[in-house]
Amino acid sequence: MSGSTFGKIFRITTWGESHGPGIGVVIDGCPAGLALSEEHIQKFLDPGL
Repeated sequence: MSGSTFGKIFRITTWGESHGPGIGVVIDGCPAGLALSEEHIQKFLDPGL
């Protein structure tokens, strides 16, 4: 899978395998000290939203 980038001020770039288990994201533009966790982000990635 080729990467995709979204946003201008708060930007995310995704990367990974199109038919495999490996995916990732780079998040740019977060304020220093912003607490992010996998659990917080996962709810937005789950089907049904």
